[in-house]
Amino acid sequence: MLEKIKDIWKKYFMLSCFMCILTMLTLFLLVKFDDLVLGLVVMAILLLILNILFCKLLNRFVKSKRIKTCFLTVLILINIIVSASTTISLLSDQMFFYPNQDKEAYNKNLKNENYEEIKITKDDDILNGWLLKNIEGKAPLIIYFGGNGECSARRFDNNFVSKKWGYFEEYNFMMVDYPGYGNTSGTPSDKTMFENALKTYDYAVSREDVDQKNIVIMGYSIGTGVATYLASQRDIKSLILLAPYDEGITLYNSQVNIFYGPLKYLVKYKFESIEYAKSVKVKPLILASKDDELIPYSSSFKLSNQFPCGSNLITYEGFKHNDFWGQIEVLEKVEEHLQEVKDE
Repeated sequence: MLEKIKDIWKKYFMLSCFMCILTMLTLFLLVKFDDLVLGLVVMAILLLILNILFCKLLNRFVKSKRIKTCFLTVLILINIIVSASTTISLLSDQMFFYPNQDKEAYNKNLKNENYEEIKITKDDDILNGWLLKNIEGKAPLIIYFGGNGECSARRFDNNFVSKKWGYFEEYNFMMVDYPGYGNTSGTPSDKTMFENALKTYDYAVSREDVDQKNIVIMGYSIGTGVATYLASQRDIKSLILLAPYDEGITLYNSQVNIFYGPLKYLVKYKFESIEYAKSVKVKPLILASKDDELIPYSSSFKLSNQFPCGSNLITYEGFKHNDFWGQIEVLEKVEEHLQEVKDE
């Protein structure tokens, strides 16, 4: 019996390898798609081609009905795995980013004499955002990276209406939208967001009204990954993180809690804050809530231990992920930290 199995294995080894290789290549190609409809159409076409090819190979090289049945069973499993994996990958991308604009807030901001619209053109990309000018001349600057549902126009308008700018009155405040958000061109991903963060910083330090030695990077939610990356690549005065995460898979699981085991490999956008933190040269202020329903407190705590200079982790309870900007104690702590680093 054992010899018979070995003989079958040797006989059909090349065919099995061929099926596995083509399957892996197909899956690798499909999970690279960003467009849901196009990805599903390409998936259907590729699976059709693979099924026809495999069936022709089976009819040519396999005569035994029992062996054919085994291969056809495997083929069905391949179809299920490829279809499910591709669909999960495409849908998770659709749910991962929330590009948005707020034309009403944008038009209101244009009338605010303390606001300057930021337009950065580089490498055929257009970066757009806003700058709050609290101080004339060379001034300390906060570069802020917002959450997934934020755009710069809305954040600036909200802060004006709710009178939150008072917590930042000794700093100018800049926010440039992620690719695909607001009026910034491009498509959001960890790569494009990181690239734009570097462009934003380099633009900021080129301005005559920016104190290059007093730049604070601030991030919230998904923006904490961008902020941590930027802090690992450029010289900054301080880093402030609101509701940070350790890596991108945490964000995926906050949307669809399935990316464990082999499904981890379907995570396209890594956002590896836990690795970037190791190259940050300042001691960050980290604000996290134990009742955050999107980013587990354990994820923020894990990240807080990765900074070479240590971190100042402030733990809260009683409010959720979207409540950080509405908490007076959070804003007061940020204000206190900004004053401390400014006077250093």
